[in-house]
Amino acid sequence: MPIQPVSFALDELNLAWQRVEYNEGCAGCDGVTIDRFGDRLDRELRLLQQSTALGVYRPLPLRRIMVEKRPGSAKLRRLLVPAVRDRVLQTAVASRLSASFEEEFLESSFAYRPGRSVDRAIARVTQLRDRGFFYVVDADITNFFDSVDQSLLLSLLATQNHDAALLPMLESWIRAEYWDGARLRKLTRGIAQGSPLSPLLANFFLNEFDLTLQKSDSHLIRYADDFLVLSRTEEGAKAAFEMAAAWLASRKLRLNQDKSRITSFAVGFHFLGALFAGEHVYIPWKGERPKGRLLHAASPMPARMLAAYTNTAPATAIQAALRKAQATVIPRVSNPDSQKGDFVSHLYVTAPGAILRKSGDRFLVEKEDRILVDLPYHKLETVFLFGNVQLTTQAMAELLDRGIFVSLFSSHGKFRGSLNPPHGKDVFQRIRQFDLHKDGLRTLNYARATIKAKIANGLEILLRAAARTSRPEGFDPLIEEITAIEARLPEAPDLASLIGLEGAAAKSYFSALMLFNLSPLKWHGRIHHPATDPINALLSLTYTLLLQELSAFLEGHGLDPCLGFLHQPDYGRPSLALDLLEPFRHPLADRFVLNLINRKAFEDEDFQKQSPNGGLFLTRDALKRFLESYERWMLAQLEVTTEKGPRKRPNFRSVLKREGENFAAVLRTGGDWHPFLWRDYREGDLACNTSSVTI
Repeated sequence: MPIQPVSFALDELNLAWQRVEYNEGCAGCDGVTIDRFGDRLDRELRLLQQSTALGVYRPLPLRRIMVEKRPGSAKLRRLLVPAVRDRVLQTAVASRLSASFEEEFLESSFAYRPGRSVDRAIARVTQLRDRGFFYVVDADITNFFDSVDQSLLLSLLATQNHDAALLPMLESWIRAEYWDGARLRKLTRGIAQGSPLSPLLANFFLNEFDLTLQKSDSHLIRYADDFLVLSRTEEGAKAAFEMAAAWLASRKLRLNQDKSRITSFAVGFHFLGALFAGEHVYIPWKGERPKGRLLHAASPMPARMLAAYTNTAPATAIQAALRKAQATVIPRVSNPDSQKGDFVSHLYVTAPGAILRKSGDRFLVEKEDRILVDLPYHKLETVFLFGNVQLTTQAMAELLDRGIFVSLFSSHGKFRGSLNPPHGKDVFQRIRQFDLHKDGLRTLNYARATIKAKIANGLEILLRAAARTSRPEGFDPLIEEITAIEARLPEAPDLASLIGLEGAAAKSYFSALMLFNLSPLKWHGRIHHPATDPINALLSLTYTLLLQELSAFLEGHGLDPCLGFLHQPDYGRPSLALDLLEPFRHPLADRFVLNLINRKAFEDEDFQKQSPNGGLFLTRDALKRFLESYERWMLAQLEVTTEKGPRKRPNFRSVLKREGENFAAVLRTGGDWHPFLWRDYREGDLACNTSSVTI
């Protein structure tokens, strides 16, 4: 696979160099030492920058070094050390990848991760011991770094939502050549120990192992390829042992049977150089751990052999100019319904490695040496960041000062949390909100009105869909079921009864709605977390985005999104936002998703499976297309025919805002709650002006 052009800023490479210099280490096969590289640093970094930008970079072979596994041990460890220049580039790539990989790594992994260490792993073992996890799977993977299946590793990397241009470069480092002092050899299996990338790739390859063990009743503590599994019972430990062995076998790895066993704290065991015996932990080393002696290092490669790797044919001047222009172009931004791109209210950033920063009275979104977006922030209301996107402290402070709501998602679209400006100053409004929560009768009335509006909206959508075509078989009985449930709402004595009726109506509603599904995508019923089919994945993502918008509007009115009247309080649950979302689910989210799949805007290949829970998520490119479609939907003004002639309805974002304002007004006056009705929306008249940008 030919290396593709990849842009690296000089600052990025310089920071990588500082890490390589700090870690010291020996020269690579070219004989260039850390000191010698540092003496000509500017030239070397510019050569790296130019060769990667032009797509002519080629890594040097690795240098083989043999060391003792432990001081005095007869067993040897093979290290394959890249040249200093390759270590700098690998460190820069590792920095780019680690942020996106980190959001997927689990708490059970302690090696080579920021803020984690051997001490933290040992502390976790003692913590679990004190909680009653006395039985231990003490295990070791046989020659892990030398045994990893490279094809499997590369196929896993290809499924991730990182910069696809990096994949050929990663493959060149994984399927590397190495110099043993006499001849060049091909690395056909394993990950090169001695490379700055090997720790990250090891954690990445074993992340699915961590996820698999997480499903057991035991607890995993893994440090690279060394791991323990702690269980409360001996049976649990045996089950975990079998689960670990089966997973490793499925990945062409195996447990070291001589070193792997089931034991206990009472018997005692060693882990990461520490001895665990009963309630005691003995750590014979402190500070720097002892290392095995260096036994053999390949001599540098002859200059004539190195020339084949360093004398790369340069691109022509025209090719270089074109590639430089492509690397620095500011792309045109999709920005519906806006004037000159300046009046943006909702900003979505999905580009991996992008940075949102403040510059004067504007926000810039940069990636490498390109400015993706340059916009003023006086109209900005909400920012959505997906995956490995950075936010500078200056931009963060400006967002908070201006009350701009920031939502953070994984690269898969899973909501992670929000950066919330301070609550509004109207503390009395929040007191009214808490008074509502304590008023059982009023809460019940609000909840009944909300569920009635939701069911009415669903019926309206179904009947309008049926009016545009012949009624599908089985449609009328479902409508009768929903109508009968709606008639029972006034009799419901409490919230539990209302929620039960709402669930029954929703089941019949989705069965009826999917009769209008004209796409090849199959409907298997509503599946929430995780969504295991494309339609449910699209529904869940749409609900999540709407929920975050409503939460931001409520925060802006000084309300607490977590205290509602229908959804009961729970840890981290935005109950009030969920309450106000209910009447919007069918007309906003469900119609939107049905429209997408019937237009065949998304197909099976636009989704990836997240092992081992089977959840689906959109690929990075598909996610960007989804967000652009979502924005067009939220900003479109529906044109309807009324008694007064054709009218444009306000866009959905304006209606969401109005719903938050209406609820805040009802709290102030103590009046009845009248939630959003689809029928009224088609007959009402509101103004709107808002726009967005997706990167």
